[in-house]
Amino acid sequence: MSQEWKDKANAAVVKVAESMQEFSPDDIWDSGLEKPVEARALGGIMRSARASGIIEKTGRVTPTRQKESHATDVTVWKSNIFKG
Repeated sequence: MSQEWKDKANAAVVKVAESMQEFSPDDIWDSGLEKPVEARALGGIMRSARASGIIEKTGRVTPTRQKESHATDVTVWKSNIFKG
């Protein structure tokens, strides 16, 4: 994954975390982040945001809205930087 995409993905996570108390990766994609060939690349970005204290797991999952993922469960995240 290019550094440019990683920077955009990190910015998208921060933007969504500032505007939503809880969210899933679908909300990151819905924010306009371009999907790479391998959409699972977002997982590393989410782990990094968690390690930085920006987000934390809620312990819940929800079916994804991404058609190509066939309603598999995705993590529901809690924002630690929500601004309302």
